[in-house]
Amino acid sequence: MKKLFDMKLLKFIGIVTTITMFVAHGFCYFNILYSHDSLNIFHAGYYGDSLGIGRFLIPVWTFLRGSYYPPIIIGVLSTIFMIFTIYYICKLFEIKDKILILLITLLTCTCSTITLLNATYINYADMYIFCILLNVISVYLIRKNNKLSYLAIITLLITFAIYPAYLSVTLGLYIGMLIKDLSNDKNKKEIFKEGIKCMLITIVSLIVYIILNKLILRILNYNLSHVTNSISNALNYSNLGTLTLGIKQTYSKYFEYLFKPHTFHKTLYLILNIVLIVIAIYNCIKIIKNKNLKKQNFFLILLLCLILPFILNIIYFITVGVTHELMIFGINITYVFIILLLSDKTKLNKAAYMFLMIIAFCNIVYSNQVYEKKNLELKATISTMNRVIYKVENTDGYEVGKTPVVIIGSLNNGPLAIKQPGFDYEAVGLFSSFSTTYHKNYYRFIKYYMGHPINIVDKEDTESKTAKEFASKYEVQKMPFYPNEGSIKMIDDYLIIKFSN
Repeated sequence: MKKLFDMKLLKFIGIVTTITMFVAHGFCYFNILYSHDSLNIFHAGYYGDSLGIGRFLIPVWTFLRGSYYPPIIIGVLSTIFMIFTIYYICKLFEIKDKILILLITLLTCTCSTITLLNATYINYADMYIFCILLNVISVYLIRKNNKLSYLAIITLLITFAIYPAYLSVTLGLYIGMLIKDLSNDKNKKEIFKEGIKCMLITIVSLIVYIILNKLILRILNYNLSHVTNSISNALNYSNLGTLTLGIKQTYSKYFEYLFKPHTFHKTLYLILNIVLIVIAIYNCIKIIKNKNLKKQNFFLILLLCLILPFILNIIYFITVGVTHELMIFGINITYVFIILLLSDKTKLNKAAYMFLMIIAFCNIVYSNQVYEKKNLELKATISTMNRVIYKVENTDGYEVGKTPVVIIGSLNNGPLAIKQPGFDYEAVGLFSSFSTTYHKNYYRFIKYYMGHPINIVDKEDTESKTAKEFASKYEVQKMPFYPNEGSIKMIDDYLIIKFSN
């Protein structure tokens, strides 16, 4: 009976992945750093938000795992999913060399997508990383020439219903497999059939997802939202000109994300990436010469290589440019292909191994800096909110838990907002000086984190209509920003807290 797993390979990957995840992300997993969207951890209400943007399996995942949970659970689940992600990548490309496995592990586990996901969106981290795993497994299933291939329809369907941004992982890996087949002079009819099968399975899973999503929305009486991250905005190109521009920008953004990622020592990172690409191209030319490929195979490989950057960043094209670092994990698959071209242990390739390790080290330094930034944000928010609550409780006419409270503006736009030198404020989720970034965050933080039963109006809204109404009143316009005297006061039986305009 054939073994389900190669236990020797799985054990090695398990050890190096666990160590890498701990060193890169351990601080986050062993400390509570909730901020921005992850403050929704105190609220099961993203049930409706998830349905509205087409992610109907997020509430199911939350129900199974629980709405309230410590980061260590997310860390354990994420690590397990990453172990199997790397395992199936190695199985796909038949990688057994330990140094190559180590390099793939380091570059995959420390990329900015994983770091920024943990830092600000940890309430989604385990499920999103699970989607990465399922996208890799989908390729593994499709490559099986038996009935198991069609299980990929289900695995892809699940990813679409949780976080569809990682479709690029499936498509990118599959193109890599086709390039491998062509370089090994596999029968072209078989290669063509393989490509068609992958395309059909992807299309069928997408159709099933669209039908299921519409059915669930109808049954639960929800409407599809038109916010920026909703599936309703997918491929929303108005004409051929915008479509052409979208293709060009998808390519240009791929190289921007690859060469200018959010990491430590960006200049060194850029130089090393350029050198690695040159070495990879040199090795690729050597392999083609040594294999004496047929012209037809050579041109097909060249064509697939030209398509690959677009595919690895296809989410940019699908969303019409509405992407951020959480969505571009597919671009990191580039390193898998680079590492595959370094399998011969020449002096040049050994130097490339060192360059890849330096890149991974830069990523690890960056991840720990990001988590320290989140730690400082949390401390600043606790300190500020303690002072705010003290002033609120000592305001004449205020009754704890009863008086309606209106918050005007945001701490991040007020006089207390400062940017700590040396930290990244440009990446997704890192723009803030405080954990609270939009209106309903304040209720979550003050009530559930600080333990104060505050009665904030419009507490479930991202923006408060009541706050806008009060902001237009002359008396409120005259109020200074917190922490100045007069920034917290009673007006018309409401307690007004003014952080900024």
